[in-house]
Amino acid sequence: YAGYVEQGGYTLLRECVGGERNADDVIAALEHSGLRGLGGAGFPSGRKWRIVRAEQGPRLLAVNIDEGEPGTFKDRVYLERDPHRFIEGALIAAWAVGIDAIYIYLRDEYHGCRAILERELQALAADPPMPAMPAIHLRRGAGAYICGEESAMIESIEGRRGMPRLRPPYVAQVGLFGRPTLVHNFETLHWVREIVQQG
Repeated sequence: YAGYVEQGGYTLLRECVGGERNADDVIAALEHSGLRGLGGAGFPSGRKWRIVRAEQGPRLLAVNIDEGEPGTFKDRVYLERDPHRFIEGALIAAWAVGIDAIYIYLRDEYHGCRAILERELQALAADPPMPAMPAIHLRRGAGAYICGEESAMIESIEGRRGMPRLRPPYVAQVGLFGRPTLVHNFETLHWVREIVQQG
């Protein structure tokens, strides 16, 4: 945490919370970048933020780091080396969309990543980079490939068998615990800071 802050980490988040940037401009930057969900579906990220923000709160954010695809470990590589870049992206999303709580769904086999995240989230809670920081909950992935699908992941977080829900309603309307939910893959949030700062 200290190293990330020394290298300019959470500066963008502080600018957002401090009024130097507004949510519409940040969302527009994501839209103009063409950033799409990196979990497989490829839905435009900026549009997703606008859709969830338009729903009645309270709203939640669910982040998938289950990586059940055989041989896939791209999220783990980023998470082990630069966990706060993703956390800052998640907090910027929370600020822009009006998120009350963040749920991180982490693959159960990633014991080392869990230890890193637990340690860094404790450091973050001890020195929060924003007032009224949303609660961040770490949940164990069920080890089921199907939980890569967003509604199946939500079912698993809620303590049920990870099976996809029928649509409509969509998770942006009725998602985690019945609340409008912004769902992202880890890597999508990893790129938020880079895109907003550099265009």
